[in-house]
Amino acid sequence: MDHALPPPIWPRRTPANRPPVTEEAVIDAALGLLDDRGVGAVTMRAVAARMGVTAPTIYWHVENKEGLFDRLYDRLCSEVPDPSPGDWQTRLRVLANDIRSVFKAHRDAARIAIGRFPLGPNGLRVTESALAALAEGSLVDGDASDAAFLFFSYVTSFSYQETILPARTATGDRDDALSRVEQYLSSLRPEDYPYLTRSASALSRPGLDRRFAFGLNNLLRGLAPTSSSFVAQTAQTASHSSTS
Repeated sequence: MDHALPPPIWPRRTPANRPPVTEEAVIDAALGLLDDRGVGAVTMRAVAARMGVTAPTIYWHVENKEGLFDRLYDRLCSEVPDPSPGDWQTRLRVLANDIRSVFKAHRDAARIAIGRFPLGPNGLRVTESALAALAEGSLVDGDASDAAFLFFSYVTSFSYQETILPARTATGDRDDALSRVEQYLSSLRPEDYPYLTRSASALSRPGLDRRFAFGLNNLLRGLAPTSSSFVAQTAQTASHSSTS
């Protein structure tokens, strides 16, 4: 499909006097920095240093840091496989888990994805897969677009949140942090926080895979065609109320 795409939305340099470094090598170096040291370490100078070249060499291929992140995000999207055949909800479920797996495989990857539209060829392919599945679920174009936004927002925000410890610990261990949260919630006065104290254990127990599946299943259930008409009716009611 790549040959049918228009030129990428990000700027490109003219080929004249291009240094003997490829754009692919630049993104490889950026991905290595991301995996080793996190998103804060991914700078133009750091990429150049990792490659053993000068910063201007990097600027021949990437106009600025945001352009570097655009390309890095597209590289991450290249690791998301096409969903296997199946009904639309099954395909979206597989796609969601595959995206989350890529985010888990690369440090701070979800932070790069938040708020960034995937405009590279690999990102377009992933978005197209989601929209195609939603269309087969009988959602009209407008609803399918809103549903795709909700779908990707859920996967990305969940993936980002699970990289953050729920409490500070000396060990940096998630189970230790959860234990501290449970101890704190359990120490609250039940007469002041009856629901928090009652749910202290459930709120702090491990099980991100279970929680991700719970949220995803309910999200997809809510995107069923019957709910689409409900959303349209709700919007129509809200519009009528605002003009009354």
